[in-house]
This record gives sequence, C-alpha cells and structure tokens, in this order.
Amino acid sequence: MTSRASHVGSKRLATEKVELTGPKQETETFPHERELAFVPGLKLPPSKLEPSLKALTMAKTEQRREVIALVLRDVFPPGFDPKRAFRALVAPSLTRLHFARSHPPFFRSAPNARAWESVDVSLKKAYTAVTLFDFARVKLGISDAILPPNGSLRDAIRAIGDNDNDLMVDRVRGLDAMLNFYLSAYPDPRVSTVKIASGDRFSEKEKELTHLLQAAVPGGRMVALDEARYSIMSRFLGINILVSSFVVDEWLKVAIKRNLITPIRAPFASIDSLMVNLYPINAVVSHSSS
Repeated sequence: MTSRASHVGSKRLATEKVELTGPKQETETFPHERELAFVPGLKLPPSKLEPSLKALTMAKTEQRREVIALVLRDVFPPGFDPKRAFRALVAPSLTRLHFARSHPPFFRSAPNARAWESVDVSLKKAYTAVTLFDFARVKLGISDAILPPNGSLRDAIRAIGDNDNDLMVDRVRGLDAMLNFYLSAYPDPRVSTVKIASGDRFSEKEKELTHLLQAAVPGGRMVALDEARYSIMSRFLGINILVSSFVVDEWLKVAIKRNLITPIRAPFASIDSLMVNLYPINAVVSHSSS
C-alpha cells in the first residue's frame, strides 16, 4: 500500500555521521537508521495540537504571557502546571513545526500557523496533517516505508536494537503519534478536490518559479525569510492548494541555486533558518523583474 503522504538518535549515530567525512566510513546496520537519527521529541499530545494553534492565533498582543493564559484556559485542565504546559509541551512542538516563533517576550504565529488560520474551517485539520507529513518527509527526509499507514517510526527504531533503544523510541513517539492521529485528515488525491504542493514542483520549471517569486517577493528589497515564505504560501492557499513552509523552503533552495534570488546569511543558525550549503539564511532579496 502506498502512503498518502509521501532524524532521536543515539550518540553512536551522531558519531557515525561525523566519521563519514574521515578515512573510516561506517555503514548503516539497519534500514532507515540515519533517517531516524534527527527526529525531535514532540511531547504535545496530538489532540492538543490544534487547540494550541487556536490559542496561539487568538493572542492579540502576541505576548508569551497571553498565549500561556489562553493555553491554560482552553487546552489543559484546571490546575495543570503552567511551565509544563507551555515550556515542555506547547512551545517546543509549535516552534519545531514552524507554527510559532519564540522571541521573548513574544510568541508569534509562524508561516504554518498563519496559513492554518487563513484556510477555511473545513480545511484546518487537513492543513495540519499536510504540515506534519511535510515535516516528516520533506524536512526530515523520512521515507514513506516507515511513515503511516505503511509503517511506524517506533517499530523502525525498535528494529535497530541499540542500547539506547528505549530512549530513542520515546523520542520518536510524539511525531509518530501525531502522524497517526492526523492520517485520516490527509487529503486523498484520488477523491479530494484539495490539492497538495510538492517540494519538487519547480525543479524543472524555472520560468514558473521566476514568475512566482516576482509576484510574491518585492524586487530589489530585502525580505525576512518568514515573510517570503508566507507570501508564497498565500498564493497557493488562495487557489485551494495546501502548502507548508517546509515545501516552500525546497522551492527557495532551487531559486537560490539558480540565482533567482539572493540569500542573506544569518550570523548563526536558528530553528527558523533555511540552511543552504551549510549556511543559515534568514532573509532573501528578489531580483527586479525589469
């Protein structure tokens, strides 16, 4: 069966990754080992992901304290520990998935949350599903073979048989649960009128990509990366094509490689950076259409 939606590692995995550049090269003992090495721990229960998104987008001041108050009021039961609710559960998951950006004292909506807020209520769960599978497939590079409904991240980790197996299983558990929870909401291309954008959409369509960039990113101006991401995303959402920031990042990489836009390097990498040739990018300059 083909998946509808087409790294938690031990110290040993990290060591092997570094050693690949040296004279001694180690090979993977188990299939998918390297794919699973960087899966982040997402501890937010899947059923609380969209309520947390709603709380985030309802915060008028975008202040962290307002978001925390809304989360405690609408997402978790009375008496739930505020630090655990926000710092351990909500904030890490939303920032990893490009739903939020944390810049104290602010906790703002990132491109994927802005997109989630903008789509029709009937598409919100589908958009969340698309974002999760794009995170797994596009951002982390995990193959369909170990993603629902074809497989399980936890089962794939157990097959590795590492001494840190229990810790590794615990780390992938959150993403695995979210993917399974939202699998039924992922639009089925065989019957759904909703389309989903893919990361390779513009790999052989330079002219179309150029036109998109000229329309979405003002020529000759430096534009913050998140603003460029969302501007591109909004043009597809407006014609009923669901697209996440993880897919748009693949398009931006193509554009940078082909010199269609100029990347602006950041002084250091952050969770919202676009990594291009090992350099973090936090803004772009689109070339003028003239």
